[in-house]
Amino acid sequence: MGLAYRADVDGLRAVAVGSVVLYHSHIPPFTGGYIGVDVFFVVSGFLITSILYREIKSGTFSLLDFYDRRIRRIFPALFLVLAVTTLLAAHILLPRQMVLYAKSLPPSALFYANVHFEQALNYFGPKANETPLLHLWSLAVEEQFYIVFPLLLFALLRLGGRTLALAAIAVISVASLVYAQISVSEAPSMAFYMPMSRAWELLAGAVLALVAWPRVPPKVAAVAALAGMAAIIVPVFAYNYLTPFPGLSAAPAVLGAVVVIWAGASAPEGVVSRVLSLPGFVYMGRMSYSLYLWHWPLLVLGVVWKGRALTYFEAGGVILFAVLLSALSLKYVETPLRRPQALGGSRRARFAAGAAAMLLAVGVSAGIAQAGRGFWPISPRGAAAEAAADDQSRFQKNCNNMPDGWRPRNLQSMVDCSVGPKAALGSYDVVVWGDSHSGSSFFGFADALDRLGVTTRMMTMPGCPPLLSAARTRGIGPPGACNTFNEVALEEIRQVKPRLVILVARWSLVTRGPALNAALMRGRGEEPAEVEQIFKSLLEGLDTTIEAVTALGARVLLVGQAPEYRYAPNHCFAWKEFYGGDSNACLSQSRADAFFYLADGNALLERAAARHPGTDVFLLSDVFCDKERCRASEGDRFFYVDGDHLSAAGARTFSVDERLRAILTAALAGVVRPGASVQ
Repeated sequence: MGLAYRADVDGLRAVAVGSVVLYHSHIPPFTGGYIGVDVFFVVSGFLITSILYREIKSGTFSLLDFYDRRIRRIFPALFLVLAVTTLLAAHILLPRQMVLYAKSLPPSALFYANVHFEQALNYFGPKANETPLLHLWSLAVEEQFYIVFPLLLFALLRLGGRTLALAAIAVISVASLVYAQISVSEAPSMAFYMPMSRAWELLAGAVLALVAWPRVPPKVAAVAALAGMAAIIVPVFAYNYLTPFPGLSAAPAVLGAVVVIWAGASAPEGVVSRVLSLPGFVYMGRMSYSLYLWHWPLLVLGVVWKGRALTYFEAGGVILFAVLLSALSLKYVETPLRRPQALGGSRRARFAAGAAAMLLAVGVSAGIAQAGRGFWPISPRGAAAEAAADDQSRFQKNCNNMPDGWRPRNLQSMVDCSVGPKAALGSYDVVVWGDSHSGSSFFGFADALDRLGVTTRMMTMPGCPPLLSAARTRGIGPPGACNTFNEVALEEIRQVKPRLVILVARWSLVTRGPALNAALMRGRGEEPAEVEQIFKSLLEGLDTTIEAVTALGARVLLVGQAPEYRYAPNHCFAWKEFYGGDSNACLSQSRADAFFYLADGNALLERAAARHPGTDVFLLSDVFCDKERCRASEGDRFFYVDGDHLSAAGARTFSVDERLRAILTAALAGVVRPGASVQ
């Protein structure tokens, strides 16, 4: 397929960037707009392979020329956006956020942002809406691909011509797609960010460029283009964050983009080609790279500055501003510096300038990390509040069984994840079993029990309540990981035979979670049958789990969760301290507000305990709430790392509770060291 300028391809870029921007703006109904990135990959693979094939075939290919073009295309707008974003971030981000931002600068400038964010954005790490450079993961994937692909294509074409090149690329593409499909269930984060699972999308464009496609009747091509465009557009509205992606779910958008580009060559007068070739689409496509670079940092910084999600009107305003900046970038930065005459026409000067920009980004990052904040200070108590986000015990940081790719052999060892005199022997008296709330509270139970001379073990999988049979809301990991983990946990209990099993979870995800809310919405004011079934399912799951544990000779302690907060109290406090406002209002809530989420779960736990003699209940709400209010701090001690997970300070607070000591002492009669006390 030829390399003559294609206005419709620029128009296709406009569709891709528009989908992504609307998705990132959280403007409904573009819930699957992230597929625009996959369309970009196809377009990039097609255009660059077309250029490379022409040069290799004519004998004019030069790797230095290729990278010179990449520098002129990618670097000017990228480093402008990095510079402006860094200046804005230094004024807007809170000190801790600024340090995290600084850590993302070198990966973004050196094109390994995908690797950095795949590791950093874990369950307990920073969130996407406070990560201004997150979108650069896709640019990193593309540049990593182009480190290898030109040399591979050159070697294949020289060794066996186009036939060998197509055969090899087809094999690699299939392997990449298979890897993506397997990884999307086994390791979703790796599948999303890594080039191995995205290569087939770029290679789909490469195949399109290399195949000598026969011409087809314009009417046939025009119909095919409509089908291809539908394959792109439908996922934009049909997909959402729950759709397993990429893998086969990306195939409609990828193949749709291939068909649209292919059909456009045979049917330039078809309705799709004509629409995509309209001046507005073409212009938006030409600025698509800049718009992609600008829109996400502005949206993120807007959210941080406002301290909440943007309204549709505010998000629309930010996007219009991003379009303006993109237009200016295209005219005054991208276009002039993309010409071969840029920087005096010296390729050496352009390489030197690119290297200098990278080094400058690394230097700025080091300077910010050394300063430990942005331009503006925060009060000492505000700094303590920010630090609370990292106030996790080593067990919470190291002993979670993360669901991505989890297998029974990956179970965190009892030696490393136990506290007490038997820990080094690989044995324990008590196990704290449950979801991430069990991980955040483990330190408190282990501390109390250690004072009693008792060894405690942590077995935690985030998003996975300790229920052996119950209808669950969708977890954060691949299907089946939670059930397998709970079965393995029970098997270890069968082998070790602890005296007490403490079950901890965020019960409100069932009693006040998405499944319940959806049922209530369907009931339209009346309580539908599903609500009763949801509660019945949870109670049955508790019954099954308690019966299985007690049959193994252990007692059970059910733990009601600590109060939840809509916004992380420590972050809310720090934000108010930084920007101004009543920061103390962040640190408590009325008991009535808290128990809107807690009451049903607490009642179900107490009901389950009443059905099983010897089973106890300990309600964390009794520790953190009085008759009127629930508190999230005491002085400079902040009890939460986010809106619902306790910090190490929060865990210490309940570890000295007299009611807990009494329950533990009674449950472990004969095991507690004589004279031991939590005092």
